[in-house]
Amino acid sequence: MSRISKFFFLVTLWSFAALSTSAQRQYVTVTGIPPVRDGAHAGADYDGDGDGDVFITGRQADGTLQAVLYKFLRRRVVRDNPLAQPSVFADYQEVPFAKTSVIKGSVTWQDFNRDGRPDLIVTGLSLTGYTPGNVEILTPSTVIYLNRGSDAFQIAPSTGLPGIYNSRVAAGDFNGDGFQDVVMGGQSSSGLVFGVWLANSAQRFTPGPTTFSGLQVNSISVADIDRDGDLDFVVTGTDDQSIAHLRMYSNDGSAHFTEVPTSLPSLYFGGTAFGDVDFDGDVDLLINGGHLGPSIMRGETSLYLNDGTGTFTKSNAQLTGLYGGGVSLIDIDRDADADIFSWGIENINQIGSEKIVAAENIDLFLLPIGTAYSVINGFVDIFDYDGNGRKDAFLSGDVGGNRAIFIYEY
Repeated sequence: MSRISKFFFLVTLWSFAALSTSAQRQYVTVTGIPPVRDGAHAGADYDGDGDGDVFITGRQADGTLQAVLYKFLRRRVVRDNPLAQPSVFADYQEVPFAKTSVIKGSVTWQDFNRDGRPDLIVTGLSLTGYTPGNVEILTPSTVIYLNRGSDAFQIAPSTGLPGIYNSRVAAGDFNGDGFQDVVMGGQSSSGLVFGVWLANSAQRFTPGPTTFSGLQVNSISVADIDRDGDLDFVVTGTDDQSIAHLRMYSNDGSAHFTEVPTSLPSLYFGGTAFGDVDFDGDVDLLINGGHLGPSIMRGETSLYLNDGTGTFTKSNAQLTGLYGGGVSLIDIDRDADADIFSWGIENINQIGSEKIVAAENIDLFLLPIGTAYSVINGFVDIFDYDGNGRKDAFLSGDVGGNRAIFIYEY
């Protein structure tokens, strides 16, 4: 058994041992996709066949940069020993088309041309050449790939969006004209940028009417926080002085944004997610990230409940403090309320403290249903990879010093 295979075998046994029989979660080996680091990925059913395909960027072990769409083919269960847990495999196949390979960026699916098929917006550093000393020349990039159907994608020309890296992108119709606009930020060739860009019918984007200060963005979450019928957002990141910020913005319906005063914590490497945890019809907010201490960074994961007007109050939920990862509020068990995923580092001085934590929401009692190893120098995305109606965690990055790509089924 190889070092990495043995590692994941032990991880699987450990994660199962931590759960009751009714709450066991399955580790899944991914085939057909090379492991990467310093990348991002996102899942979507781009071809309408009912399962979750995935677009992945990053750097392979041989140094190659990549940006590749992989089609989900099948879920395979192999039982070599009737007394042991079966091995589960998720088989993927590359979908070839012209694209720009990047690292240290983001991947977002959204239907920009309103044809019913999800398109892609991908940011990051692209390789544009080498110096005389054979050092890579990397340039910030933002590209939209339009899904034309039948596994064909076309690069949208002259989008008007800035090239960025160390970045995040989210989308929504901020001015109510029916087209998907973007809110995005990160490092550009000229410094930090952040803003809202408004789309037209030709997938051309122009800056919105509100001016924002630049941020190296860790997370952006979009929702109607005050139930007035338009989309607002919250963003976390660091400014050009490396100071952490969490900022919440309210929309007047015409993409004019006003910063909302808030007591929410500004955490380093902050992750955010909206979802209706208390089932009262408005969105609540899950946050994780790090407090910068005198000698070590301390992680926090907290849930804040919305009173319906966009005012958030910290709940009494006790959650494992994590930073350097992210969060998700999704319905794990299909009971119509939001459950919790959180991932990141618990203790920087402890090898292997990178973890993903899941908790089921039972009338605001958050029942832990699993803790398992997570990744660093990579990304976690929550989507239904096999089309069975349940969300799964797809992870890519470093585990135990090795590049890895794998899935936890939920």
